[in-house]
This record gives sequence, C-alpha cells and structure tokens, in this order.
Amino acid sequence: MTDQSTPMINQYVGFVETDSFENSFEAVEQLAESIISGLDLHVVKKHSHAFFPKGITIVYILSESHLAIHTWPELGVIHIDLVTCSPRTKVEFEKSLKYTLNGYKVRSVKVRSVDIENYKP
Repeated sequence: MTDQSTPMINQYVGFVETDSFENSFEAVEQLAESIISGLDLHVVKKHSHAFFPKGITIVYILSESHLAIHTWPELGVIHIDLVTCSPRTKVEFEKSLKYTLNGYKVRSVKVRSVDIENYKP
C-alpha cells in the first residue's frame, strides 16, 4: 500500500475438508495455537462457543489482529480466518496450516488471500 494513512492488512481464509477431526475445544484450541505459534503471533484474549448439536467457534484476539476457527463436524469442514496487520504471507499461513493438519485425514486445503487494497465496500 502506498498510502501511509492506510494500515497494512492481510487476510487469509482457509477452508479444510477432512474425514476425521476431533470436534472438541481442546482439538480446535490445539489447531489454533499451532497456527499462532507457527506464525509467531501473540494472543491477547480468547473466546469460544459450542453450537448445538455440533460445531465449535473459537476466536483469538491477537496483538496483530485476530484468528477465528469454525467447525462443521457433520460436514467435515473447518473454516479458518486470519487477519493480521503485520507482515505474514499467504504462503506462510498455508505452510503453517498444512503443518498443523499433518496427521489428520485431510481431503483438501484451500487458502485464499482477501485483496484488501482493491476491496470496495
């Protein structure tokens, strides 16, 4: 970004399809904390919610912005949203995500970068 009055914002969205994922707070926290650690991010606060009958959402407020993870165990889907105001790349996020998911029966991992510079509300 060339306009110095505009902050650096990076947003990456991960969409994971898996055959097996333990849908517990502990498992989702472990996933989140591995991503946070792998990208050298810093947690300010954490909030979580369990949905009935299934599904978990965990949101981490980071000193660099936030990380949100949502699960749909009945569909085998995990949605991960990372927003940072520090220099983290899509490649770094994708590597961290794939490293974190090593050992799971993952069918696919799709990662997208949200283009904030060309975003028009």
